[in-house]
Amino acid sequence: MVVVFDLDDTLYDEIEFVKSGFKEISAYLGSESYYFFMMEEFEKNGSGKVFDKLLKEYELPTPLEKLIEIYRFHKPKITLPNETQALLQFTQKYKTALISDGHYITQQNKFDALGLAHYIDYPIFTDFHHTFKPQLKPFEMVMKQYTDETYVYISDNPKKDFIAPNQLAWKTIRFKNSAGIYKNFKNNALYEVTNRKDIKNILEKLATALKNN
Repeated sequence: MVVVFDLDDTLYDEIEFVKSGFKEISAYLGSESYYFFMMEEFEKNGSGKVFDKLLKEYELPTPLEKLIEIYRFHKPKITLPNETQALLQFTQKYKTALISDGHYITQQNKFDALGLAHYIDYPIFTDFHHTFKPQLKPFEMVMKQYTDETYVYISDNPKKDFIAPNQLAWKTIRFKNSAGIYKNFKNNALYEVTNRKDIKNILEKLATALKNN
């Protein structure tokens, strides 16, 4: 069995990366007040225009592109939740992979900061391979790497993440992350859990079913 993970809001809560990026920008600009402004704006209206509004509110001369660069390429201060560490330790008995969208340097920095190289055998950052979910390509890359297996994809986003693996007859598990932006989307995965701890139980059931077939 191959256990394949998404990254953001699956293995950790992406809000932690947001906070890390905002703190990095605030340090660059020289005032913690900028952090609180950005967090308030983010919580009210999402990420879309946070930096534009920051520059306008404080009449800052810094180019917008500089703030985006700092946010995107900073070395994030993020950690794995305890339940994720337990899950990843459990999945060491299986082959493991990761499929994650987003700028590949940003995603690689997250991967490194979380120490995921200890747990993930085959990480795929779709941007690096000129693809993205819900395209089939990254999932087919896993199938080419590990042939004749049962594949399980674990992610949080019903909007795009389960379309391809469902088409390829993978087993799919949706982690309905209460801290994530997709929490109100209807599930389209085979299984759905609201606690990372419950993912282990599903994997055990799938493994048992495979042995009995």
